[in-house]
Amino acid sequence: MNKRIKRILSAIFAVFLSAVVFAEGFSFGVEGAFALNKMNLTLGNGSESDFDFVPGFRFGGAAEYSFNEITSLQTKILFHHKNGFSYVQGGNTCKLSFMTLDIPVLLKLTFAGINNIPGRFSVFAGPNFSFRLGDYEASSGGFTSSQGKLFTPGYFAAGLEAGAEYAFTKADGFRLGFSVLMDFSDFSESSGVAARRLCFMPYVSYWF
Repeated sequence: MNKRIKRILSAIFAVFLSAVVFAEGFSFGVEGAFALNKMNLTLGNGSESDFDFVPGFRFGGAAEYSFNEITSLQTKILFHHKNGFSYVQGGNTCKLSFMTLDIPVLLKLTFAGINNIPGRFSVFAGPNFSFRLGDYEASSGGFTSSQGKLFTPGYFAAGLEAGAEYAFTKADGFRLGFSVLMDFSDFSESSGVAARRLCFMPYVSYWF
């Protein structure tokens, strides 16, 4: 393929991308959440541990396409940090922290304010796809780390995310929401460690 054809194709792609990004109905936002994470962890020796509501945080960007006044499709790319899951292994007390990249794809239904309350209320639900970026373990015997690689088999989990949201204005501005994330499959690695999450996340976002 010669340089001229490459330039033409690049220009066509740039025009198409600009048309998508700036098309009517698209909006973009940033989001930050406080997360309470419940996790079931299965270790390589077959033992299991349940962790109740360990705090963490989640933040990133989001995009939304509105089909009409009621229905829209929203997707997010969010870094999710879960800290301090404690368990005992080999006589040592260990603390395990997980980091994932969460990508929820949500169908959203929006309604007008209730009982003359300004703004708009929404409910949403859809699949969530998570990639395990890494995990870090600190124990009484020292510090060890294990860094996962993105898209490596065994570092992916699928689940369901659902929740509700309140927007102070019809278009741009702040939104408050609450979402629940539940994994249907386990994160795992060659050592036999497996983890499944249930996360409760109040969040605030700003849309442009």
